[in-house]
Amino acid sequence: MDLVEWNWGLHLGRSPTVREALISAHHNQLECINMMAERNTIKAFTFALILMPVLVLAQTPELNIRLQHNSQREHLRRAQIRRLAAKYDLKKYTITRDIVIDETAINHSYPVLTLNLRFGDNDDRVLSIYVHEQAHWVLGERHRGKWREMIQELKRAYPKLRIEPPHGDGQEGSSYMHLIVIMLEWQALEDLIGAGRARAVLKFKREQNYKALFTTVLDNREQMETFLRKYDVKW
Repeated sequence: MDLVEWNWGLHLGRSPTVREALISAHHNQLECINMMAERNTIKAFTFALILMPVLVLAQTPELNIRLQHNSQREHLRRAQIRRLAAKYDLKKYTITRDIVIDETAINHSYPVLTLNLRFGDNDDRVLSIYVHEQAHWVLGERHRGKWREMIQELKRAYPKLRIEPPHGDGQEGSSYMHLIVIMLEWQALEDLIGAGRARAVLKFKREQNYKALFTTVLDNREQMETFLRKYDVKW
């Protein structure tokens, strides 16, 4: 102990031994503060983990949804789409953000993605319609130059595909392209709602429309996914 430390102790009227005890108490106090800081850091990290799913849910970009007739049923469908967009991370599966709700229309993707009120009582099926029409945008925006080549290869793979409604859409080229759309739809649904529910939706829709198209994809998944990889078709 040097002279300065000795004088500091004398100035306080305490012996050096008491000063050492005070220094020790100070060190203990600093340790307590550090422990509290660590605990607060852990609490903050835990809170961040709890919020993480909420942050994931917020990844869907804002959708520009317009109502064609401004009817109550169209308002309900818009609310349903917005709720699904908040519940699921649809960022990967949203190529166009511009959507029209039209209770009198047939679902279609171009020139503006348009949804009717079909399957309004079942979220999984409504979600399937959303990703189905967005899948058309994947092909339209990223692979338009390969359409002819892809159709010819699919025709060689499935030469007996029925294209007349309700088995196809009535047109040869678009029916074959729908095989790709349905495969993309399947992949998106599996990611969003799980394999079991996704397959259940496709099996249900197979009984409604595009019967041969859904059956072909469901029965030839490995071959269809190989085709998608060949042409680098993906979400």
